Amino acid sequence: MKINLLRHLVLFLIAATAFCASADNEPRDTVYFYDTWQQMLEMSPSAMIVSPIIETENPYEVDIYTTQDDYRLYNHLAATIGDSIWLVSTAYLQTNFEGDSEKPCGGRFLYVPLFFNEKVAYLMAPTYGIKEILFGPMEVTSSNDVDYYYFDFKNRELRKVSSSVLSELLEDYHDLQMRYEGMKDYKKKYMIEEFFMKYVDRASQDFMRPYIVDLVE
Repeated sequence: MKINLLRHLVLFLIAATAFCASADNEPRDTVYFYDTWQQMLEMSPSAMIVSPIIETENPYEVDIYTTQDDYRLYNHLAATIGDSIWLVSTAYLQTNFEGDSEKPCGGRFLYVPLFFNEKVAYLMAPTYGIKEILFGPMEVTSSNDVDYYYFDFKNRELRKVSSSVLSELLEDYHDLQMRYEGMKDYKKKYMIEEFFMKYVDRASQDFMRPYIVDLVE
């Protein structure tokens, strides 16, 4: 799938879910859960729940539960609301990846937006600092409040996409690396986003790049 083309649509749908959840504390949604990347690529869920409670503090942090003290739903790898919104469990990230795996949502157990195809996967989550860790979730008002995290399946790491991480990723595509590092504002978030999306497109079409399932199964 063209994950960068779908990104804004999916975030819009998550925001719409947030609106519905605020208007109705128990939206009548069916949530499907997945335990492997193969299941996700085949759209073959391992479990489903009808009418769970879905709460969103912002479009990038989704809480799914049946009772207030029920955390079993976070044992799954990923979830879909309908057939358009993909979310990954931060509990799965913390258990299966090193690197920056505890940074999304400040280490709390939630679901966050996931974008993937057969070869590349990344997520988006709010930027957390000391203030948010001490005083609770932040209000997301712009793209400057959000970070990208790249799945490095080979090294079992989740990597926050900073300017230095992006330069390293672009080493496989030297022309993009040279263009990116030649930009005056290459450390700005908007420029990191632009060239990370270019990286995603290039890596997705790279016939030499291994498939996700070959690295995780």
